[in-house]
Amino acid sequence: MYFTIEQSFQIFNNLKIKNKTLSTAESCTGGLIASSITDIPGASKIFLGGVVVYATEMKKRILKIPEIVFTYGVISQEMATAMALSVKSLTGSDYSISTTGNLGPDTMEGKPAGLIYIAVATPENVFVKELRFQGDRYFNKINATNEALKFLIEKLV
Repeated sequence: MYFTIEQSFQIFNNLKIKNKTLSTAESCTGGLIASSITDIPGASKIFLGGVVVYATEMKKRILKIPEIVFTYGVISQEMATAMALSVKSLTGSDYSISTTGNLGPDTMEGKPAGLIYIAVATPENVFVKELRFQGDRYFNKINATNEALKFLIEKLV
């Protein structure tokens, strides 16, 4: 299963029409969201940048996530929210999206494989979505990316 370029074009066109920008903070999707956006010619008109903060230490060092957020765990809606807000602030973008989760195969922080959180920060609010997948790491990563792109499209309307 792969994500479609149509989703990326939809995001690009929507942001370009609105003259708005996007940034990404990815953990479990490993940069696939940013990659899908930058596959579009002219993406630099709307995409300011992104970070892949896979290791917990990088969430602290690069995104400056406050210690209090870590009490909820790296795999939490609080972490997804903090990541989205941090990268939005760091880049000065109008919108941002973040992902964090457990791709599997083992439980992590007592949380099951396939548990993913996506956050979209808009100019007015932050929206978080919880997903639960039953596949292997690759399946979970691709599906998390697909769902993240769909969620972003919903929040751009």
